[in-house]
Amino acid sequence: MKLRVLLPLLVFGLIAVIAVLIPVAQSISDSRTQQVGLQRQASLDQVVQRARTALVQGGTSSLQTYIDRFHAVYGEAVLVLDESGNTVASAGGLSPDPDVRAIAGAASRALPQVSLPQITPWAPDTALVAVPVIAAGDLSTGVVVLQVDLARAKEDVAAAWTLVALVGLLLLAVLMGASLAWTRWILRPVRALDAAVAALTAHRRPVPLRPTGPPELRRLSRAFTTMTDEVENTLEQQRGFVADASHQLRTPLAAIRLRIDGLPRDPDAADDLAAVDHDLDRLEHTVERMLTLANAEHRASASRNGYDAGRDAGAERTCRASASALADLHRWRMDEAGVVLDADDETPVEVPCGRADLEEMVQVLLDNAANYAGRGARVQLALRDEAAGVMLRVDDSGTQLADTDLESMGTRFWRAPTHRSRPGTGLGLAIVAELMRAAGGSLRFERSSLGGLGARLDWRRS
Repeated sequence: MKLRVLLPLLVFGLIAVIAVLIPVAQSISDSRTQQVGLQRQASLDQVVQRARTALVQGGTSSLQTYIDRFHAVYGEAVLVLDESGNTVASAGGLSPDPDVRAIAGAASRALPQVSLPQITPWAPDTALVAVPVIAAGDLSTGVVVLQVDLARAKEDVAAAWTLVALVGLLLLAVLMGASLAWTRWILRPVRALDAAVAALTAHRRPVPLRPTGPPELRRLSRAFTTMTDEVENTLEQQRGFVADASHQLRTPLAAIRLRIDGLPRDPDAADDLAAVDHDLDRLEHTVERMLTLANAEHRASASRNGYDAGRDAGAERTCRASASALADLHRWRMDEAGVVLDADDETPVEVPCGRADLEEMVQVLLDNAANYAGRGARVQLALRDEAAGVMLRVDDSGTQLADTDLESMGTRFWRAPTHRSRPGTGLGLAIVAELMRAAGGSLRFERSSLGGLGARLDWRRS
């Protein structure tokens, strides 16, 4: 974006500087050409006066002496011809070659040829001018030809143009510096907003924005900061509400269970009491999972904001584990569910996660596979240290997973339509996702190579 803003400013500035410098350079060239022409015109007038005297009265010695002195002073060749084209006097080695005769012939018709070419650094070093010698009336009695030296004038124009170019470069440098400062001033709040949005998208607390730049962007920065604070406060209130509500529900639930346990056991109401006990078990399990989820969300939020709650509490941040050791903790439950659990890799891996969190996540994933893959299903647990980081996978061979279910997995309280009649809270995978975020990892669901669900936990190396 900086280039897109800066480039038009520089292009327009370059065009403006060039538009100013070209007329200035042209004016310098015209002025120097005019100056040389006027100087040579005055010199030619002196030569013409002496040539008229010599051609009318005869005797060319004084004329020759003057043009020799003229050549010695100005370093320019002079040639005086009579009306027949014969040389009367000369200095500087100028001979009547075709170019000289052509310009002399044009001047002999009483038309002075005194126009000089535009003096530029690439102009010729010399130029011929010719003036007729008028004796009586309008008749020409001879021609004075002067070879004007333009070398010094060319050097003056080149030096002046160099100075103009340096001034132009200085103006461009000043313009570029001003454009850079202007662009930074304009884009500083835009870049800060972009970084803040990226941090908010990545679930990190953005750096507080300083109101800088134009008034419109300052108002936008203040509005964004206010919005961010409101969003963070809302999320924190939501997490606090879930935790508080779960804590408050545990007490009345425990009281209800005590009252039910203290009721007399009427055989006719045994089924109803059993149903109430079952519902209380489900409700207590849901409250417990909500507390776990609220704690995981709090830790994930603290981790995003640069606060390591687990480390400050003295909890371990890494552990060594193997797929076989993790599977042994849950193999009995898998056997009871009629599911075959494969985890033969006994190589320990350094996992960037606390052991309690790791075992919690593995338990949730294995329970999910045991509950929904079906009896006789096969479940694979793999834990590997790869080049990109540590990877843990749980794959099952269940047949009831629909491709559309993969998009909704991990959402709180979501359960597949085919499994809603089975016990469960719909919070297990959400808890795993939050625990992974708290540990700086990610959870991804995909179709397993065994045919069922594949849950992949990745801890990427930075």
